[in-house]
Amino acid sequence: MTGKNKNHWRIQTLWASGSPHNLIWTFSMICLMFCLASIIIILGDKSIFLISLFFLITALVALYSPWEYMLIQVLFASGLTFLIFYENSLRLTLLQWFLYTFVYLLIGIAVNREIYSIRQFQRHETEMSALSNISASLTKTLDLCELTNQVVDEIFSLFQADGCTIFLMEEEKKSLRVISARESRNDPVILTSILHSQPRVGFGMVGWVAATGESILSGDAEHDPRAIHIPGTPYDDESVMGIPLQLEGETFGVLWIYTLSLNAFNKEDLQLAQIFANQVSVALANARLYEHVRCLSETDSLTGLLNSRSLSDLTERAISHAKATQGNVSLLFIDCDNFKGINDQFGHPVGDQFLRFFATLLLEGVREGDAVVRYAGDEFVILLPNTNLDAAISIAERLIENTRAKSMENNPLLHTTISVGLASYPQHALVAEDLIKHADDALYVSKRNGKNQLTVYNSDTKTKTMSQQNS
Repeated sequence: MTGKNKNHWRIQTLWASGSPHNLIWTFSMICLMFCLASIIIILGDKSIFLISLFFLITALVALYSPWEYMLIQVLFASGLTFLIFYENSLRLTLLQWFLYTFVYLLIGIAVNREIYSIRQFQRHETEMSALSNISASLTKTLDLCELTNQVVDEIFSLFQADGCTIFLMEEEKKSLRVISARESRNDPVILTSILHSQPRVGFGMVGWVAATGESILSGDAEHDPRAIHIPGTPYDDESVMGIPLQLEGETFGVLWIYTLSLNAFNKEDLQLAQIFANQVSVALANARLYEHVRCLSETDSLTGLLNSRSLSDLTERAISHAKATQGNVSLLFIDCDNFKGINDQFGHPVGDQFLRFFATLLLEGVREGDAVVRYAGDEFVILLPNTNLDAAISIAERLIENTRAKSMENNPLLHTTISVGLASYPQHALVAEDLIKHADDALYVSKRNGKNQLTVYNSDTKTKTMSQQNS
């Protein structure tokens, strides 16, 4: 697929951009010049009236080509017409030839430089506007996903790119992950391949940028010796720019921009991209710090599970999704029946160790996508998105059986049973606050009725004991 640049002045001269429109224009002018040259040669001195048109066409080429190319065209035209005039070397004719050459050379150069100045001004204006937009976007949010999506959209538009991706380095600094990507072909297969790619630091062009902290500018990425092809993506003519995202000299990510044509970017593009990368680096670093602090505030330091601060938000999001998809959400409230005895007999350090062991049991008993939360003390909550009441009952009963069958360090004294309360959306509650409260109410019924059992909330009788096991 051939990349198309809508605003050709944005980076370089129109001829250098390689636009099909410009190539056709220039080629047409050259063909017309050769046709006129042939007529002039055939007619000889009778063709003097065509000379002006011949030079005018040469000057028009200046609209769509660098001035160096235009100069060659004028010199070619001058030499060709001189050969014709030479046979009839009247002083007036030679003077006319000289004036044509000089005047149209000046016209061509003047037109070319004026067009170039206009393009440069337009380009500068667009760059400043884009920088202003990105600066405004960077101050509006600290959400990492929203921030990176805004940055990708702005860069994609400015460079008229066919793809833009932001990679962040994993904590172990051995690989990178994609946090935002955009692809012009809107092919879900290609986009999925990009989103799931995990370049290794030091391997491939992206990995090279991450490892060295240096930018890449390549006009033919497929044949670059540093390139490694991403499986699932097509082989295309491709120009790329890769810029490291750095803070205090340390690389933590890569900004990757590409277009599906050869030699589409130049050093001015790279300098502009580096300006964007510098701005983005600071904003991303702040967003990552914010995410880290928020994660710490929502994580229980003892067990590593989510804490109660995150429960309400997670439940609201799960219910919103269930409303949109006409699905279900279930919530389990769990209490360790024997934890107080373990604390009293073995002390708090062993009690803390037991809570970590119990958290591991809960994580082993749930599915990917379920959320396990330490609510308070020895109370835990499991949020089950996209789970109806019957499926939640099966999960809860399995947890009761698994917990009863296991003990920490195979010590029968370090063992517990659990009491469980269950409520489901939309049967028992329509909002997150009620769902959490009703599951908690059901838990207390389980505890009052002898513990080691599951109780499902019932709106008529308040609660109904579903299963009861004697310790």
